[in-house]
Amino acid sequence: MLWLLIPLLVALKGHAQDNPEPVKCGYRPAFLKSTWLPFQELLEVQNGEFPWQVSIQASGRHLCGGSIIHRWWVLTAAHCFARTLLEMALMNITVVMGTRTYSNVNMERKQVQKIIIHHDYKPPNLDSDLALLLLATPVNFTKFKMPICLQEKERIWDRCWMAEWVSVHGYGDSNGLNMNLKKLRVIQVNRKECIKRVEQLSTSMLCAWQEPNTNGKCRGDSGAPMICATRGTQRFFQVGVFSWGMRSGTRGRPGLFVSVAQFIPWIQEETQKEGRAFTISAAPRSLLIPVPQYPLFLGLGSQVLLAAMFIGNKPNL
Repeated sequence: MLWLLIPLLVALKGHAQDNPEPVKCGYRPAFLKSTWLPFQELLEVQNGEFPWQVSIQASGRHLCGGSIIHRWWVLTAAHCFARTLLEMALMNITVVMGTRTYSNVNMERKQVQKIIIHHDYKPPNLDSDLALLLLATPVNFTKFKMPICLQEKERIWDRCWMAEWVSVHGYGDSNGLNMNLKKLRVIQVNRKECIKRVEQLSTSMLCAWQEPNTNGKCRGDSGAPMICATRGTQRFFQVGVFSWGMRSGTRGRPGLFVSVAQFIPWIQEETQKEGRAFTISAAPRSLLIPVPQYPLFLGLGSQVLLAAMFIGNKPNL
C-alpha cells in the first residue's frame, strides 16, 4: 500500500506550489501616512498610495482606469471597449501597474489575455457597465502592487477617494510618459438627492461628488475605482467603478459609479469559468485566496493509508 502514498504526496506538492500565499487586500504597505485630517493630505498622489490603481492602455495610449482585484484580474468599465472585436484584436491592450507616473521605476506592463463584458451591458444604456480583464501572467504583489478589497454589501463610509490618470499638459493628452495620478476626496450622495440631478438613475448605480471644503478637481476616468475606508482603519474597499459624470469635480454634477456589491456574484462566476476564481474569504487576513488546508488533508490521507496498510498486513491469530 505504500506505493499509493507517493503519487498523493507528489500531487499535493505540485498543487500547493500552484497556489501562492494569500495577500491582504486593501492595504498600502508603501504608504503608511494617515490622510484623515484634511490639512495633512496632498493633492498629488504619493508613491504606493493607490497600489491597486492601473492604467489600461491601447497601443501604448491611456484608455481607461482600473483596479487590481486579484493576481489574475483587473476590474474596469465595459464602455472602455466599445470598439468591434476586429478593432480590439488589432490593438495591443496592456495594463500598466505599480506606479503613479508612467516613468516610475516600479512600473510594470502586463498583456491582457481576455476581456469579459457583463452580459447585461447594452450601450448606450450604461447599466451593468463592468468588464473584467484576465491578465496573461499573474501579478507578483509588492508594496507598490496590491489588490483592493471589494465591498460585499452597500453601506455608508466615513471617507472615500477616487484617482484618475491625467497628463501633466492637461486633460486630453494621453500619450507618452507624461501621465500621472491625481486624486479627489468624494462622498456618496443619497439616491433621492441624486435623482434630482440625474434622470433615469439605474438601481445598480451609486452617486458621489466632491467632499465639501476639499481641494482638487476631477473629470472622471472611466473604469477608475472609488475606494472607501472607515475612520480609524487602514484597510480600503472598492465601492464603485466610475462610469460617467463628474466633469468638473463640483457638487453640482455627481459622478455615477457602478455598485461593486451588486456584481460580486457575476465576478465570482466569470472568474470561476476561467479557472482563476475570485473568492471573498470570511477570514480577515485576505479577501482573495483562501489558505489551502493541505497539511490537515495530507495528515488524514496518510492516516487512512497507513491504517489500511496495517489492517492489510495484520497476521491471522
